[in-house]
Amino acid sequence: MGAGRWSPMPSRLLLAPLFRRTRSIPVPLRYLCAAGIVLVIFGLRHAVEVPQTGGPLAHLLLAVLLSAALFDSGSGYVATALGAALGAWFYLPPTGPAVGNAAGWISLASFVTVGVVTATVIEALHHALREAETTAAELRRAQRARSLILREFHHRTRNDLGALVGLLMLRARVAPSAAAREALREAADHALALARVHARLTLGEGLEHGDAPRICTRDFVQGLCADIEAAQFGQGLRPVRLTAVAEPHNLSAERAVPLGLVLNETVTNALKYAFPEDRPGLVTVRFTREDGSFALRVEDDGIGLPPEGELDGAPPAAPPRDAGLGTRLLRALAAQLRGRFDRHPGAEGRGTLALLRFPVAEPADEARSATTA
Repeated sequence: MGAGRWSPMPSRLLLAPLFRRTRSIPVPLRYLCAAGIVLVIFGLRHAVEVPQTGGPLAHLLLAVLLSAALFDSGSGYVATALGAALGAWFYLPPTGPAVGNAAGWISLASFVTVGVVTATVIEALHHALREAETTAAELRRAQRARSLILREFHHRTRNDLGALVGLLMLRARVAPSAAAREALREAADHALALARVHARLTLGEGLEHGDAPRICTRDFVQGLCADIEAAQFGQGLRPVRLTAVAEPHNLSAERAVPLGLVLNETVTNALKYAFPEDRPGLVTVRFTREDGSFALRVEDDGIGLPPEGELDGAPPAAPPRDAGLGTRLLRALAAQLRGRFDRHPGAEGRGTLALLRFPVAEPADEARSATTA
């Protein structure tokens, strides 16, 4: 909140503890304090000689208001009764000023009615405030519990995927054939990619807020690329650079998973097969928004790849035998995002460009728009 704008929060934070303390004292003491407030205000009224406005008992409504606010409705009723007794004794004929008997009793009845209503309304407001504070505390506890459960879920998911990777690699070592070993290693790579994506999801602050966990695309894409680079390059022995530029947009965690898997698959393929024999090169990742679509581009300046469906014969570094399955997997992930995946030769025929496009609008947003249309 900017400077100069008034906020009631500090006053409320100061008054709430005061009300809790005054309302926790014993009932007899509360009633005694209410009576003391009435007598003090009544005495000040006569000592200061303030001109009388609003009737002879109007000033005692302040005592009722203070008693009901500080203590409870019972204290407000005590203040009302005591104020009415003082008014009847001092202000009504024959001891009070020469006013009409009917007018005096009407004034007294009005005071009692207003006092009782005031005390009752203030008590109802206190009850509503307590219920609101209780509800807010329960919501905060539920939010903390939800955050802990969500973190635990992703932590366990990541650990389970890590255990699965280890199991698959162990089975690959004792597989009876080269084809089986290659298939198990490929499955381990996919499980490792999923674990890497979940590890990046747990780092997103947006995952802890709201009904739909959300992530920042810039942190997610750049962080995932850093993880892939560390896994592929080790200590930087290969002369290949990986750069990532991503615009910051909010994306649901549900859609971040297939996006991360596409990113992992395309970047890993570029690092593995585009630069054989330790040749230098550059892999560039860009994530942008273009009108109503998000676009993920993974481009390298390596040896290039043949058209899709002919990856088996890509020289000189032969890709895995199930490269066609990898392309189908990428297209299936794009379909989960309601988008499209394509692979083309790079600029001027150099390298390869992998392009994923999918709509910005969430499926739930589109459904709500169709319902309200």
